Amino acid sequence: MPHPPPLSSLSILSLFLLSLFLPLLLAATPPADTNKTPYTPPRFMAVHPTSISKANKHWREAHLTWRSEYKVDDMLVTSERPNFKIIKEKAPHSFLGFDKEGHIIFLQRPGLIDFKGLRKSGVSTEDVLSHFIFVFEYCWNILDYMTIRKNQPPTPPHSPCGSGLMTSLIDLRGLNPLVALNPSNFDFLSKFVNTLSMHYPSRSHLTIIVNAPAWFPKVYGAISPLLREKTREKVRVIGDVSGKGKHVDANRAALRDMLGDDCDLSFLDSRGSESLEERNFIQFAEGTSAQPI
Repeated sequence: MPHPPPLSSLSILSLFLLSLFLPLLLAATPPADTNKTPYTPPRFMAVHPTSISKANKHWREAHLTWRSEYKVDDMLVTSERPNFKIIKEKAPHSFLGFDKEGHIIFLQRPGLIDFKGLRKSGVSTEDVLSHFIFVFEYCWNILDYMTIRKNQPPTPPHSPCGSGLMTSLIDLRGLNPLVALNPSNFDFLSKFVNTLSMHYPSRSHLTIIVNAPAWFPKVYGAISPLLREKTREKVRVIGDVSGKGKHVDANRAALRDMLGDDCDLSFLDSRGSESLEERNFIQFAEGTSAQPI
């Protein structure tokens, strides 16, 4: 049997970027009528806009079963997080606050994930996955309900209980797709993407990609036709915002315009965020605060 031709560099890069965009590929416009019995949340209906039965099955047989098997509903009240600090250090991610429309801003840095360091510290793929489930449970069950802040009422049509949507900020600084596509590393990335798309669907308000390397436009151009038009409208690509190039100031200004003047951008010159929301999250996870401040 002849061997398949080897993947080109562009094909490998496209595969990796496609995995990052999978949650957006699965996003859809919610159907007009979601008032059906049995009840299924609109965001699950949005994944299956032409089939109510598939949406109900996704919600009841897949999602609720998963929550029961992994005791997801207990994570915020009973689970100890012995690997919290090491995972935060080796797989940088932060809450940056809220954008100008009241959506949570979540920063991810796939290029700075230290896979070897995680394994050396005895942290398994399942440990990291459990950590991120905890992060998103905190995000949607606690942080999303903090959109009413002093002198900052939510912008209509967002409800007092949060917008239910996220602005994802993906920092590609240091990205090496060949490292990410190492079988053991890709195992985590694929499980992470699958968990997001299966159990936290239709949560995207906007995806902003910063520090995009020179090869990124060509790769994005290869995968963008696979995205729905409405999805492409939710993606913004910005170049260098962390270096000293001639376009950095303009790029930072563009990012500030997208996110709003109140957003914490200290991450641009460091590995993490110093936002109030991030500090509250760390205190909650470490058990030094029973509830967010």
